[in-house]
Amino acid sequence: MPLLWVAHFESLSQFRPTLIHQFPEHLTTTPNNKRLGKLAECLFNDWVNCSLDLKICIENHQIIEGKRTIGELDVILQNILSGEYFHIELVTKFYLYNPQFDVDSIDAWIGPNRNDSLKNKIEKLQQKQLPLLYHPITTKYLKTLRLSPEKIQQRVCFKAWLFVPLNFNATLKLFNNECIAGYYLSFNKFMSLHTPKTTYFCPQKQDWLRFPETQKEWFSLDENIPKIQEFMNAQQAIMVWTQYEGQHTRYIIVPYQQF
Repeated sequence: MPLLWVAHFESLSQFRPTLIHQFPEHLTTTPNNKRLGKLAECLFNDWVNCSLDLKICIENHQIIEGKRTIGELDVILQNILSGEYFHIELVTKFYLYNPQFDVDSIDAWIGPNRNDSLKNKIEKLQQKQLPLLYHPITTKYLKTLRLSPEKIQQRVCFKAWLFVPLNFNATLKLFNNECIAGYYLSFNKFMSLHTPKTTYFCPQKQDWLRFPETQKEWFSLDENIPKIQEFMNAQQAIMVWTQYEGQHTRYIIVPYQQF
């Protein structure tokens, strides 16, 4: 999954993969019961652990005040060669383009079920997740590891797949065009695209990170309709992969006609 932007956006700096010089051919298998976001974190940690330059110092550490959890530090790692420390917040998102806004607007990208947005996530990172590093309780904990917040650089690893309408022909300027992964459309529009030679697969949420080309078993539209209809009845978006004459396409079918 690509980074949503390359260097800086809204005061947030990306932790870029170029910091890791040795990318593993195969990642360690992770438990199947992980939520998609947690699965992405496990993959990131496996990736870092394969590097000769980096080591993880802290991962998924909850900051607790009294009996209340006020936040969690995703990852603090050290570049062994330079001695630098990085606090990294990991983000894995799927967004749909709202045509009412310019493609490079922070307001333009909404979660498939419309209960999430790029704008809200950026604000959460800026106002809650990154400032957690400087909370007195965090500072006290870091001292036990002989670390100081002032010596830790903050980064995000913000990756995303973006889904656009079928007639989309714009070019992203602020965001990474490689993030455009497929299309979103209504159930009726999806049905109208069917051809007899097209086969289908509905991946589980965990498999949304996979490429359709890795899927070996494909099914007819009739075999997939009951599952798609189940999601539509529950007012939930669903991802569907299609295969047509060796070409693969990702779709997100949404239970609404417009934003």
